Amino acid sequence: MFSQFFGGFLLNNGMVTREQLAAALDEKKNTRLRLGVLAINDGLMTAEQVEQVNVTQQTVDKLFGDLAVEMGFLKPTDVEDLLHKQPTDYLLLGQTLVNNGALTNAEFESAINSYKASLSLTDDEISGDQNEKLADLVSEFYHFSTTQNAKLYTNYVSLLYKSLVRFVGDDFTPLEAAIRKSVTAQKGVSQSIGGAYTGFTGICASKSDYRAFAKRFGKDAYFEADEFDDACVGEFLSVCNGLYAVNESNETGTEITLTPLTFVTDGKLDPGKESFSIPVQFTFGEIEFIVAF
Repeated sequence: MFSQFFGGFLLNNGMVTREQLAAALDEKKNTRLRLGVLAINDGLMTAEQVEQVNVTQQTVDKLFGDLAVEMGFLKPTDVEDLLHKQPTDYLLLGQTLVNNGALTNAEFESAINSYKASLSLTDDEISGDQNEKLADLVSEFYHFSTTQNAKLYTNYVSLLYKSLVRFVGDDFTPLEAAIRKSVTAQKGVSQSIGGAYTGFTGICASKSDYRAFAKRFGKDAYFEADEFDDACVGEFLSVCNGLYAVNESNETGTEITLTPLTFVTDGKLDPGKESFSIPVQFTFGEIEFIVAF
């Protein structure tokens, strides 16, 4: 999940465009991670040193690691350790952006160091079980700590992102949220929360992006029809909200209820109060999630 929020960090800071990020997300599965990127990430080499080795490779037929050792930038044990590292998703994303010319090695070095520092994340935490840090990533990205019901928003959106990865795909980038009282949608579905407290959840998108999301969730069982689009997107929302209700009961003893789904076409999703509009950019299009507590 670190990869997705790192992509959002790059986008929000104007380091890449949506198009560059979408292309990199689509291509990173075919990217071979280079030793130089690993060395930068581990703080063993600077971007300038990596570039020096890259330039030297244009005139000397030697491997990057061998040259880096000869030039005094790495020790042989460093090279061996780097070669045995498993490529993490965010490094593959960074490598793809560098390959595509969207970032230089120096820009990648600056961005990854700034982002890790802003979240006080260690390399072990990033490469380990990221679910333990997901709540921190979500809260920091959306500044939930400054809003009322911060814990509810953090818990719900963290579960939403885990559900997206599990049921839809990991080729997405979180975009900056907005506060809205209602949302006009070509296609949308909503479900309200009751019981110990009230809430509102919804999904909306253009008709083409709504269908693409439905296809992703429906997978091999999908067939093209408006009613099946609603069934698939509605089922995703129901599954996510059902898991949230179970977590609330198990973890806090709070019992909540869920209303039947409501669908709109060329209409409005109206939470009845200010809500977070959370857009998520997939490689196939943009989906907007609405959450209010």
